[in-house]
Amino acid sequence: MTSKAACRGGLPQTRRSHRSQSSVRSWPARGSLGVLAVAFTTLATMIGLPGRAEIGWEPSRTWVFAVGILEWEHADIYSSFPDAMPNRADRRLVAAITGAGIPDHHVVFLMDEKATLAAIRQAFKSQLDRTKEGDLLIFYFAGHGSRDRETRATYFANYDAGSTYASHWPVKEIFDTIDARFSGDHVILMADCCHSGAMVDEARKRQEDLACACLTSSSSHNSSTGSWTFTEAMVKGFEGSPWVDADADGEIEVQEMALYAELDMAFLEHQKAMFIATDDFDSDLAIADTEGTPTEGLGRHVEVEWKGTWYPAQVVDVGEDQEKVHYVDFDATWDEWVSPDRVRTPQVPHLPKGTRVEVLWPQDKTWYPATVMASRFGLHKVRYDGYSHEWDDWVAFKSIKVLDE
Repeated sequence: MTSKAACRGGLPQTRRSHRSQSSVRSWPARGSLGVLAVAFTTLATMIGLPGRAEIGWEPSRTWVFAVGILEWEHADIYSSFPDAMPNRADRRLVAAITGAGIPDHHVVFLMDEKATLAAIRQAFKSQLDRTKEGDLLIFYFAGHGSRDRETRATYFANYDAGSTYASHWPVKEIFDTIDARFSGDHVILMADCCHSGAMVDEARKRQEDLACACLTSSSSHNSSTGSWTFTEAMVKGFEGSPWVDADADGEIEVQEMALYAELDMAFLEHQKAMFIATDDFDSDLAIADTEGTPTEGLGRHVEVEWKGTWYPAQVVDVGEDQEKVHYVDFDATWDEWVSPDRVRTPQVPHLPKGTRVEVLWPQDKTWYPATVMASRFGLHKVRYDGYSHEWDDWVAFKSIKVLDE
């Protein structure tokens, strides 16, 4: 098992590269196992005209601190994301948040070479020192994340992050700085990077002292996709997309945005997004009014038949007798209108807790024995034999073999 430890420990844990249209990820094959119809169709399928609602936060009392990094000074340590630069979702997310009327002087957005460790620390402290009682802080980070398996500490990679963790931005420091300098009442934290769920873990430790909602692209134990899927879900939430409005009441609550992100990440990326709202944070806080009327079927996750094979896709438009679908891992040139006989609801295998399995470790192409600890939306949390919970993974069924009893 030394090869497995070498893959998972140390510095750094990088994100996967962006996908091209030629890479096709097939949905798990059906076997003799029972399958569970997962609620991928939960969102954006309501009919009727929702009433307008008021957002639950005051833009004039809100502060935004965002860091988006797609290239790094030490390219030999952290690979860049050139394909993600032309249509940066981090920029669109900040625009969606601030578009509600947040004053310009309440917004800090550090990108790429501007996001050095010194610049991040100075700007964050300076901004928090200006806050007052009753204010809301919205925090966002996108880039690389790395986890020290020995100390269980997680770090975000600032632009000038080097070969030691001392040159990185500790997740714990983010919370310590908020605790020491933020005078407001509530915080919304979002992160799109490897091991971003460490923010959820840290929020859970401090839930009696910090009223916050925390939404992340992965668990603290897992790496993260190189695509913008999670951030795009946040954009849709703050823009008021009816796709996110699960109960079609005319407003999008924080927990609805979290559910939408979890469903999208599970289906599109086979990855477990995380969410926590501490006791003093109202997860029903309305963050946006919906724009437009929810259309039945729009945004639905489906499987589409093409030349005898079923491919995962998402409904992006609805006609009278057909639906327009976008295939997962393909660009928009492959979008097409399909008839109902080519579309089916995804069904994914569900393994009960305690099931003995082997899990394929992609770095060394080795199967490791493990036990299923939990399952959700087609993903399974596994614990590897001989390893502590620090090595737990949320994995897709395609990476699992069930062991014979």
